[in-house]
Amino acid sequence: MSLWKNGSFVADAFRRVADDEAIGAEDAVIVSLARFRAERDGLLARSAPLGVVIEPGADWSDIVADLPRLAVVAADLPKFADGRAFSIGRLLRDRDGFEGELRAVGAFFLDQIPFLKRVGFDAFSTEDPIVIKGLREGRWPEVTEYLQPVADRGEVPAGTRPWARRPTARAVE
Repeated sequence: MSLWKNGSFVADAFRRVADDEAIGAEDAVIVSLARFRAERDGLLARSAPLGVVIEPGADWSDIVADLPRLAVVAADLPKFADGRAFSIGRLLRDRDGFEGELRAVGAFFLDQIPFLKRVGFDAFSTEDPIVIKGLREGRWPEVTEYLQPVADRGEVPAGTRPWARRPTARAVE
C-alpha cells in the first residue's frame, strides 16, 4: 500500500502483520486489536515502534491507557460508505487524547480526505490508483465550510446556524 503523510508519499516504516505471523524484536509493526489484547505485555516490552488497527465497530476502551505507548493507530475503512472510521478518528483525538499517527487504511475516496483530516487523520494508506494519483497531484477538494463543529480546531460558526434555511420573500407572499 502507498502511504501519504505530511503532504507527500513516504516509505512506510510499519508492517501490518497477521495474528499468527512472527514478529521480530526490532520490527515496527501494526497488529490487530485482538492480537494486542492477547499479547499486550510482550508487544509493549519491545523497543520497536508499535501500532494497532481498529476495525469498524470495535470497542477499544480497554486500551486507552496504552495509547501514549502506541506510535500508530490505524482505522480500517472496509468500504467507502462505512463512515465508522470517522467516529474512530474523532474519538481517539478528542476524547482519548491520542497524539500519535492516526492512519486511515483501506477503501476511501479522494473526496473524503478533507473530512478524514478534519477528524484527526494525518496519514492515509491505500491501494486505489485513483486516490494515489489524486494525492500525488494534490487534487482533493477544498472544503471551507462545515455543518458540524470540531473540538479545538480554532473554528468559528459562519453565523448562528449556517445550516438553517429560511423561506425567501417570494415564498412567503
